[in-house]
Amino acid sequence: MTSHQNPILFYDGSCGFCQWAVQFVLKHERNHDILFAPLQGETAKNTLSPNLTENLDSVVVKSSTGIMTESEAVFFLLPYLKAPFSLFTILKLIPLFVRNPIYRLVARNRHKLMKAPSSCHLPSVDERKRLLP
Repeated sequence: MTSHQNPILFYDGSCGFCQWAVQFVLKHERNHDILFAPLQGETAKNTLSPNLTENLDSVVVKSSTGIMTESEAVFFLLPYLKAPFSLFTILKLIPLFVRNPIYRLVARNRHKLMKAPSSCHLPSVDERKRLLP
């Protein structure tokens, strides 16, 4: 198992929408605390159970408090973002049984929402330190 103090955001590395979301978090993070790893990578294989790495329809966040998926993972990350994005944390008041079906709808259609980019973002030196294999 990999141990990190910082939360790790695991994402589908072959999904354009997911790559966009990672870039969004990198750009709008407050303190550069979040680490990133593809669900298809070594860090995920060594850290997460196989059922989480085989299901690419959900982001996964591993933190010191546990492992979160779907909308819980998204809402865990919001306080790490700068305003106004961190203010969306208030939407966590919406019950999980409402939030997760909406999350799953977006997840099922994520490849239609945004294609994989034709060119890759070149991460900065700071970003590279936070991208896990």
